[in-house]
Amino acid sequence: MKKLFALLLGFAGVFVLSGCSPQDRSGTFYDTFVKPMDIALSKIHEYTGSWGWSIVIITLIIRLLVLPFMLNNYKIQNKARKGQELARPELEVIQAKQKAAREKEARAISNEEKMQARSELMEIQKEQFAIMKKYGANPMSLGGCLPLFIPLPFLTALFYTLSNPLYSAGIIDSTFLGIFNLGTRSYTLPVIAFIVYAIQTRLSMKMMPQVTQPGQEQMQQQMKLMQWLSPVMITIFSFWVAGAVAVYYIVGGLFLIFQTYVGHALYPPYVPEKQKKQTFDPNKVTLVSNKKKRK
Repeated sequence: MKKLFALLLGFAGVFVLSGCSPQDRSGTFYDTFVKPMDIALSKIHEYTGSWGWSIVIITLIIRLLVLPFMLNNYKIQNKARKGQELARPELEVIQAKQKAAREKEARAISNEEKMQARSELMEIQKEQFAIMKKYGANPMSLGGCLPLFIPLPFLTALFYTLSNPLYSAGIIDSTFLGIFNLGTRSYTLPVIAFIVYAIQTRLSMKMMPQVTQPGQEQMQQQMKLMQWLSPVMITIFSFWVAGAVAVYYIVGGLFLIFQTYVGHALYPPYVPEKQKKQTFDPNKVTLVSNKKKRK
């Protein structure tokens, strides 16, 4: 879900963050991010002599600068997954209580009975939040979302530069590897971009599996389907823009594959010890509220 949110946020940022179109060369965003990015790209070209390889290098530089923040994001997500797994026995008890409370509300005849059932549901929900807090099982934290925002202005600036270069205007009439036009729409590069991001999405789902809380299995399946929107959206978007932008997407996707491997190596998913399948007895599971009552 975060991945999809970051993708949508990135596309929105391309058109909204600067408050102007890629053809506009004025404003604070242009002076702060786009212009320096344009100049940096032209400087890199002075050494490489190839606009295509210059795009590759500047994309990798940005991704490398952001890498520590993204690895920290893997660390936070890994901690949240472990917490969700450790909290599972107590959350299963909570799920059973929620089901009973909802059934009680459905059977209620008087307003007093309904209010009592709703009050019980609210208390159960508070209990659920307390359990998640106890195990650090909430993945939606500021630390986990912050890395999604940090690269946005830089990547948006690079997109603007490639869409409307000034200091690096030579991109418009150049090719990459002698076959890909960088200044015009490409029909081959978007296909390559789709393959790269499809591999990255599949790899991310395989190496960084999501741990669902009890009762959220269906939601998890929907989130997995939504993750596949990323390759599709990037492919469609690559058809609309110049080949230079498609190269930027491809390089970024290849780096994400590398980043996924590094993140998995440093913070491998938590794997609980294999045990015989069993049901948890509510009377044998100590919840947060029960511990408070004993103090």
